Amino acid sequence: MSKDLPQQSKSEEIDLGQLFNLIGNLFQKLFNFIATIFKGIFNLIIVLLIHVYKRIKWYAIAGILGLVIGFVLDTMEDEVYGANSYIETNFGSAHQVYENLKYLHQLAYVDKDSVELARKLNISVKDAASIRGIYMKPDIDENDRIKMFVNFKKGLDSVNRADYLYDDYIESLDYFSFNRHAIGVASTDRFIFKKLNDNFVKAISNNTYLNELKEVERLNYKQQRESIEVEKKEIDSLASEYLKIRKNESKKEPLPGSGTNLYMGSTAQNQLIVNESVLLGKKSSLEALKREINVHLVKTENVVNVISEFPDAGYDMSEWKDQMKVRLPVIFFLITFFGFILYGLGKYLDQQDKNLNIKQL
Repeated sequence: MSKDLPQQSKSEEIDLGQLFNLIGNLFQKLFNFIATIFKGIFNLIIVLLIHVYKRIKWYAIAGILGLVIGFVLDTMEDEVYGANSYIETNFGSAHQVYENLKYLHQLAYVDKDSVELARKLNISVKDAASIRGIYMKPDIDENDRIKMFVNFKKGLDSVNRADYLYDDYIESLDYFSFNRHAIGVASTDRFIFKKLNDNFVKAISNNTYLNELKEVERLNYKQQRESIEVEKKEIDSLASEYLKIRKNESKKEPLPGSGTNLYMGSTAQNQLIVNESVLLGKKSSLEALKREINVHLVKTENVVNVISEFPDAGYDMSEWKDQMKVRLPVIFFLITFFGFILYGLGKYLDQQDKNLNIKQL
C-alpha cells in the first residue's frame, strides 16, 4: 500500500496543473477579447479622424455656415422670459386649476388667441400676445413625499402596512394629490408678470361649487369662533363666582362642624365643586383653538392661495444648448458627415456591382 501513495500524489498534481492551465487560458481569452474591443474602438477613432482630416475644408465650411445662419436666426428670434408663482389649492380645487391652466396654455401656445386670453386674464391684447405658454407642476420635494407616505401607512391595517411599498405609493400619486403647485409663464415681454398677479388666480379658480363650499366652511369657522367667545365669557363668569365664594368663606370664623361647604359626590370634604385652575386651563385651550380657527380663516379666504406672486420682471429662460448658433453647426456637421458616408457607400456598391458583372461574364 505504501507504493500506491506517491502515484496518487502525482495524479493529483497533474489534475491541479490542468485546472490551473484551463483557468489561465480562460483569463487569457478574456483579456484578448477586451483588448480586441479597445483596439477596434481605437481603429474606428483613427479612421474617423483620417476621414475628417482629408475633408476638413468641407466640414469647416459646414460649421461656419451653420454658425452664421444660427446667429442670424437667434437675432431674429424674440427673447423669451419666464417667471414662477407658487399657489396652494383648497377644497380639492387642484382639478379645476389644472383644467383652467390647460385651457389658458392652449390659447397662448396653440391657438394664439390673444383676444380670448386677454379677456380671461383681464389684460390688454398686446400683453396677451406676448405670452408663449403657461405651465404648472406640483411644488414638492422628497421629504414631503416621505411624510405623506408615513401618514398614509398609519391608516392601513397591519397586513397591508407590511406589503405596501414606498415606490407603489409614489406611482399612485398624481398632480391632484398635492396642495402646493408652481405656475410658470413664458413671455416675450419681461415686465408683464406683475400685471398677472391681480386677476390670474381668479382666472384659474373660478368655480361656483368651490366658491359656495368656501363660503360655507368659512361660515362654520366663524360660528365656531363665536361659540368659543360665548364659552369664554361663561367660564369668566363662573370663575368670578367661585372666587367670590372663596373670599366669603375666608372671612368666616373657622368653627368645627359649622360653615357652608360645597362638595362633589365623590370628593373629599372642604373641597370646592370646581377649582379655578381647571377653569383657567379650559379657557387656555379655548384660546388655542381660537388661534387655530383664525389661521384656518386666513388659509380658506380664497379657493386658491398665492404663496408667492410673480416677480416684477422675468428672467431669461434660454440656455446655450437651445441657441441656433450652437445647434446648426452641429446639425450641418452631421449632415456633411452622413453625406460623405452615403457617397462612399454608393461608390462601394457600384464597385461591387461591377465585380459581379465581370464574374458573370
